[in-house]
Amino acid sequence: MKKTIIFYFAIASGFAVAQLPKPDHIVMAIFQNKGFAQIVGSTSAPYINSLIADTNTAFLTQSYALTHPSQPNYLMFYSGSNQGVTDDNIPGNTPFTTCNLGASLLASSKTFTGYSESMPSAGYLGASTSLYYRKHNPWSDWQGTGANNIPPSCNQPFTSFPTDYNLLPNVSIVVANIINCMHDGTIQQGDTWLQNNLDGYIQWAKTHNSLFILTFDEDDSGTGNNRITTFFIGPMVAPGSYTNHVTHFNVLRTIEDIYGLPACGTSSINTSMDFVFKSLAGINKNSLQNNINLWSASGKGIIINVGPDLFTREALISIKDLSGREIKKEKINLEAGENVVDIHNLDRGIYLVNISGNELNFNKKISKE
Repeated sequence: MKKTIIFYFAIASGFAVAQLPKPDHIVMAIFQNKGFAQIVGSTSAPYINSLIADTNTAFLTQSYALTHPSQPNYLMFYSGSNQGVTDDNIPGNTPFTTCNLGASLLASSKTFTGYSESMPSAGYLGASTSLYYRKHNPWSDWQGTGANNIPPSCNQPFTSFPTDYNLLPNVSIVVANIINCMHDGTIQQGDTWLQNNLDGYIQWAKTHNSLFILTFDEDDSGTGNNRITTFFIGPMVAPGSYTNHVTHFNVLRTIEDIYGLPACGTSSINTSMDFVFKSLAGINKNSLQNNINLWSASGKGIIINVGPDLFTREALISIKDLSGREIKKEKINLEAGENVVDIHNLDRGIYLVNISGNELNFNKKISKE
C-alpha cells in the first residue's frame, strides 16, 4: 500500500518568540582608523560596499566609536570599559580580572577565540612585531589563570582560523595586521584582504545560521565625529539601513544578549540592537502556512519546506504516538527550502509531530497509512 501522510494544520502552541536569534557562530572583523565617509561609497572599497548592498545586510548609518586612540576603543568594545587605559601602551596591570566577552562566553559553556594576523604564536603577549600590534588585541590583556581570565588557546594567530567553518567558536574576533587593517595600508588593501580571507565565511554564514559583523575601531583623525562603518550580515538579519545611534557598547551588549551573558561594564546601561534582526512576531496561524509547509515524499519521509522569512535555525523534531510515547527524536538545521525527516520505520497510525527550537515551538498531527 502506498504510504501517505496527511497533515492537519492545527497549531497547538504557536510560536514562542525570542528577543534575539541564536547564531551558531559570530565572526567580527575590526578594521582601523577610517571614517564613515572614507569607506561608504568609496571606489577603493568595492567589496565592502557590495556587502553593504547585500540583501542579507543590516547597515548602521549612525555608528560611532567612543574615543581616541585605538586601544581604549578595543577595550571598551571587548569589556565595556577602557580599564583606565587612555593610550596605546601595554597596560601595566594586566592581566585584568574584570568582566569581558571572552571569559563570559567560556563561563557560559560557549566558546571564544581572537585571531590576529601576523601574531607569531598562540598566546603571544609581546607588544609588537613588524606587522602585529598588541594594542589591537584586547583579549590578550585578560590572558591568564585568574578570575575572568582566558587561556592562551583563545589568543590565536589568524593562520589558525578554521577552513571548516563548522569548527569556529561561537564568537570570533578577527584583526588584520597593521597593513591589511587599513591603519598603515590603503583602504583598497584592506578591502581586498577582507574579500580574500573572509568572503568564504560570509557566504557560508548566509545558509548556516551564522553572523558576520564588520566595524572600525575609530575614524581617521577625529574630524568626522568618530562616525564609523558598521554592518551585520547573515540569514537572521533584517536587511536595510538603520539610523539608530549605536556605539561599540551597543554591539557588545547585542552579542552578550544573544548568548545570555552578563552585561560587562557600560554595556549594562546600553541597549542591544534587536532591531537589526528578523522577528517572528506577527506570524500566526493564518500566515504560518506561507512560511512552513509539510508533505510526504515517497522514499524520502517528511518534507519540511521553510520559507525565506524564517531564517536558518537549529530545531528538534519529536514524533510521539497518541499515548505520548516518543517514537523518534532528531536534531535538524532548518534552512530555507526543503528539509527531510526520515520516517520509513514508523508503523501506520496517527502521530504528533513537534518542531521546537530557539524561535519555534509548534505541533502537527500526522496520519501515516
